[in-house]
Amino acid sequence: MSLIFALLALTAMSLAAVALVRSVDTSSLVVGNLGFRQDGVQYSSRAAETAITWLRQNLSGSPTVLNGDSGDDGYYATALATLDPTGRSTTNTRVVVDWAGNNCADYASGSFAACVVPENLPRDATSRNTSAYVITRLCTAKLAPSDSANSCARGLTSSVSEGGEKGEVNYNRQRGSVVTDAGPYYRIVVRTTGPRDTVSYTETIIHF
Repeated sequence: MSLIFALLALTAMSLAAVALVRSVDTSSLVVGNLGFRQDGVQYSSRAAETAITWLRQNLSGSPTVLNGDSGDDGYYATALATLDPTGRSTTNTRVVVDWAGNNCADYASGSFAACVVPENLPRDATSRNTSAYVITRLCTAKLAPSDSANSCARGLTSSVSEGGEKGEVNYNRQRGSVVTDAGPYYRIVVRTTGPRDTVSYTETIIHF
C-alpha cells in the first residue's frame, strides 16, 4: 500500500512539474512576443518622423507638390475616407495598401476599390524591423487647401494679442495682434514588421 501511494504521489508531482514547465514556456513566449511588438511600435515612430520630415521639406520648398498625389513617396492629397490599413474590412469600396509590394495580389479580386502604394523604408540591421508608411492629407480634393472647392480638416486658429500701453491708465489701446492660421491635418499610418513576423500599426495625426 505504501508503494502504491508513493507511486501516485510521484505521478502527481510529475504532472505538476510538466504543467509548471509549460506555464513558464508560455509566459516566456508571451513576454517575448510583447517585447518584439513594443520594439516594433517604437521603431514605427522613426518611420513617422521620416514622413514628417518629408512633409516639412515640401511645405518649405514646393508646397504645391502636396496638392496632388505622390505615390512614389507614399503621399495622397485626399483623406481616402475608406482607407483600410489592416486589410480586415469586408466592404468592396475600401482602399487597401500594397504593404507586400505585389500590387495588392493578397486581396481577392473585386474585394476593394483601389490599391495605394506605401513608402518603404530599409530594414534596420540591428532590430531587423521593416517599416512602410502612407500619408493622407485630410482634404476632400486635390487642390490647394485655400481653394473654395476644397474642404480640409484643420486645427483651431490661434490668436495672440500684444499688450496695450502699459504706461496708460486705460489698457484698451492695443499695439496689434498676431493670428496664425493652422494648416490642414495629415494622417500618417505606419506598418512595422518584426523579425518574428510580428506586425504593428500606428497612426499619427499632425498639422503645421
